Amino acid sequence: MSETADNRYKMSLITFLFFSIAGGGFVLKGIVSQYTDWGYNSWILYAAASLVYAIPYTFMIMELSSLEKLKESESGYQTWLNLILGRKYGFIAGFFYFYVNIFYFVDLLPNIITYFLYTINSDVNWVTNLTNQMWFKPIISIVSITIFWGATYVSMKGPKLLAKLLSSAGYAGFALTMVFIIAACYQLSFGTITAHGVAVVPQWMSNIDLSWTKIASMSWALQSLGGLEALAAYKRNIKGGEKAFRTGLTLNVLIFSGIMVASAILMNMILPASDASELGLLSAIYVAFQQLGFPAWWTNVIAFFLLITTLCGSLMLWTSAPVKMLFVDAPKGIFGEKMSKTNDEGTPVNALKLQGYLVTFIMIVFMFGQFNSDINDILIAVKNLDGGSATLPVIFMIVGYLKLRLNSDDPRFKRDFKLFGNNKSLAVLAIIPMMIIFAASTVAALIPAPELWESNFNGSLIQTILGPLSIIGVFVACSVAYNKWKVKNPNDDSLFNKIG
Repeated sequence: MSETADNRYKMSLITFLFFSIAGGGFVLKGIVSQYTDWGYNSWILYAAASLVYAIPYTFMIMELSSLEKLKESESGYQTWLNLILGRKYGFIAGFFYFYVNIFYFVDLLPNIITYFLYTINSDVNWVTNLTNQMWFKPIISIVSITIFWGATYVSMKGPKLLAKLLSSAGYAGFALTMVFIIAACYQLSFGTITAHGVAVVPQWMSNIDLSWTKIASMSWALQSLGGLEALAAYKRNIKGGEKAFRTGLTLNVLIFSGIMVASAILMNMILPASDASELGLLSAIYVAFQQLGFPAWWTNVIAFFLLITTLCGSLMLWTSAPVKMLFVDAPKGIFGEKMSKTNDEGTPVNALKLQGYLVTFIMIVFMFGQFNSDINDILIAVKNLDGGSATLPVIFMIVGYLKLRLNSDDPRFKRDFKLFGNNKSLAVLAIIPMMIIFAASTVAALIPAPELWESNFNGSLIQTILGPLSIIGVFVACSVAYNKWKVKNPNDDSLFNKIG
């Protein structure tokens, strides 16, 4: 290990924990968003996703991060797959992790603008009318792009500045979620909550709709429970090493899943699902707080918290981590020397700039495609594109993990932690349901439903081009790039690149 790496910035376990749940206020926003689509069944969806996905996935990450051959790796995700699936498919998986993350920004950035609008004006109708104005659509794109370049600049400064912003955002977001839970429990302790003068009667299960759009929105829940693999990129920046890293992951999944299920249950008890569906993704969270007796100006406070946690939390983490995971450990020279070059903290600055150009291009193209849609339809479209694409890296991980467990005795895969010990059957059975759910939600989210093609052909076509067609194109392009690199570097069998 280099002296530079030895002396890099080290964060505490608590900082790392909030680093990982930074955007905790976004937890609540995600729950409310899911409630607008899944209604009374949303808590079942989150409970099932926690058991089938979040918990086994966390232990998968622990096992993969304990591979002895990769202790010096900077990135985690890509090097795990380099070792297990081979350098070519590890590189392709790493590029997908970077590429599909760009859609996350297309989802996140317009939301930031709505948070700002609600921060200055709590009138739901005013915000909705403004965001649906034709002239306002270009403003959404321009401001979103500007915000992203600001986040890119901060990410270039490395984990020291990032950790300060992320931990602060994590505390703020976590506080907002806890205010909701405590206020809901307090109000419910005095009896039922009313809506339109009628007591809200919770339903714990309604008819489960497995239509195309419902399966597509499952990806939203899966996405909100994932992302822990990105934290392996900062494992060497945490005090306490491997033990602290595992503790942080375990605490994360327990806290994160528990809060999500609890929040979803409380939503059933304070806001009728029909009202949430009518309010849509834009304003349901604010009305949920109003249901708990908060004054109208509290909407400004909620929006401000969401604005801060998103700007300083989710946006900052996901601007930097996927880029680092790809460009630090991609085959040396495949992107050229400048693109893989890192600063003292292991951050590839030029690669961050490239990501900025790609996000700028996709934001412009997407907004052109959705120009005639209202704001709620736009938010749903980008959420599907984001959620569906975000599941692809996990599918690579599941395939890699299946191979790891089926070839568990291979000396190349020596590690000090195994899910279910040496029992291969239990480990494989634990992730098969995850594979099925991810495959179904990915297809449904990336390909617009038939009724969407009828109502918005241009928007659906753009979504299909940006989604499945571009993904196929990326796979082919990465394969060609790797094959050309391999011809020039036939003896390079390294699994990752050391920095310093």
